[in-house]
Amino acid sequence: MRRKCARQAIASAVPFKIKVAISDLNIRKGPGTNYARTKYIPVGVYTIIEVQSGTGSDKGWGRLKSGAGWISLDFCTKV
Repeated sequence: MRRKCARQAIASAVPFKIKVAISDLNIRKGPGTNYARTKYIPVGVYTIIEVQSGTGSDKGWGRLKSGAGWISLDFCTKV
């Protein structure tokens, strides 16, 4: 039950903008390091439309508005 409440809190917090702080952050097909890499995302500001927990990220995984995939929020700051 507690997990359901956390999901609702995350859902109400999107969309939001983030700044990618590193030049070689992987974009993945799903929310976790167990999903394939598709490419890298350059430093810049992007919009996140969904957040999920997953393997390999303490802050969670954000789905990019562009549809390119998922990025680890560990290497981003909210703007």
